[in-house]
Amino acid sequence: MSRIFIFAFLVFCAIPVFAFDISVKANVDNAQVFVGDMFNYEIQVVAPESAVVDLPSFVGNLGSFEVKEMKNEKVTDGMPKGTAKFVWLATLNTFVSGDFLIAPQQVSAVIGSDTVKTNTDPVAVKVATRTTGEETDILEAEDPLDDPRLPQWFFIVLIVVGVALLVFLGWFLHKKFAKAGATPRLPPYEEAVLALKELRGKNYLAEGNQGDYFMGLGFITRRYVERRFEVDILDATVAELKQRMAHVAGLPQAYKESMVNLAVETEPVKFAKMKLEGERCKFWDEWADRLLEDTKPTPEEEQAKKDALKAAVKTVKSARKKKK
Repeated sequence: MSRIFIFAFLVFCAIPVFAFDISVKANVDNAQVFVGDMFNYEIQVVAPESAVVDLPSFVGNLGSFEVKEMKNEKVTDGMPKGTAKFVWLATLNTFVSGDFLIAPQQVSAVIGSDTVKTNTDPVAVKVATRTTGEETDILEAEDPLDDPRLPQWFFIVLIVVGVALLVFLGWFLHKKFAKAGATPRLPPYEEAVLALKELRGKNYLAEGNQGDYFMGLGFITRRYVERRFEVDILDATVAELKQRMAHVAGLPQAYKESMVNLAVETEPVKFAKMKLEGERCKFWDEWADRLLEDTKPTPEEEQAKKDALKAAVKTVKSARKKKK
């Protein structure tokens, strides 16, 4: 009885070694190709349907050949019951001629804890050139043709002359129409009053659009102060504005400080979409009017500017007459 038990145990232990069989076949659809032609290299594995078959996988090259495309599929149609055909198909090509051998590829199949590994047979491929090597270069067979086109240097000279003419024409037109094309600017005060009127006509505050309103208000007041007091502040940062406003001659100190406060208080409104209370919006709106009214030029200043302009024009005319 004990001998029967031992024999059965040995048979049971030996079963995994011979658990299942697989068959492997490798081939190409064309054993002789020309340089640059594509052909298919196929591996077929017949194994139990429940097996997990691990086929070779390549990215880039398979030996001397470039892998253009890879496909894997499992076929059960037409196969004996319980078996399946696992197909690995690679599209290859090469631009080097010669006799090549696709090396054996390892295939493994796994069912549970059992694994069977085997290798494919090597596959020979001959790659032939499309020429015989006896062809004659067409440049040696025929004399060079005369080029009827104009020489290249001629076009280069033509381009240079054309550019020079365009530059001269642009300069001439600029000198001729500079005065006619220049649009006279309004004085700083009149320009600012008109700009404030247009800004308020857009009803930004009534619509709750504080960002665009304070963007416009800041630009108008900065431009007015810049033109009125001849200071560069239009594109200044808050830190630069604080520094430059301290040196503005003729502007009351209270307005120097409030110009900086306007920038500091409305930066989050313009760029972070924060909101100010209605009273602060009203304060800054009225402040802009006070700024213009309190700093607008006096009649004496305007007359002095007119006199200075007349004197400058007279000087220019006198200089022109002397040149003539």
